[in-house]
Amino acid sequence: MTLKIESTTSPESVDNVRRFLESRYSGVLATADGAGIPHAAVVYFLLEDDFSLLFGTKTETQKFKNIQENNQASFVIYDEAEQTVVQIMGRVELVDDGEVRQRVVNNMFSASAWRSHREIPPADKLIAGDYIAVRLVPMVMKMTVYARPSSEEEGDLQETILFSESE
Repeated sequence: MTLKIESTTSPESVDNVRRFLESRYSGVLATADGAGIPHAAVVYFLLEDDFSLLFGTKTETQKFKNIQENNQASFVIYDEAEQTVVQIMGRVELVDDGEVRQRVVNNMFSASAWRSHREIPPADKLIAGDYIAVRLVPMVMKMTVYARPSSEEEGDLQETILFSESE
């Protein structure tokens, strides 16, 4: 399946959202199990060209169990200094590709080492099965920039991108 941008708030939305996401390393993934009981966890991510997010997890974590029961998820990235938040709603799919799995695991280690000055990322400390690669396929992305000057319209603070999948 190919991910396609259906609509945007403005011609600059795609570039603004991409620039923000490319300069971030982690966010909060929210999942829910089959009964709808929520769970949230911080994950390191990689942005793909089509705006999908790749991340790694272990097979015995609650997020992985939830993804197996309910593939709908939400992801949030916030930057306090810029007063900017990106919210992503979509579905999660497992990526059965050893090269991609190694890429996301390497990203976790390098992002953790660079940002926290610790060689081992938090996920590696968990005794929770093997690593697996996961992709969040977005359906909606909303970026709100609260630091923008006051505006007459609430929508002036937001950039929205809507996606669809085609074969």
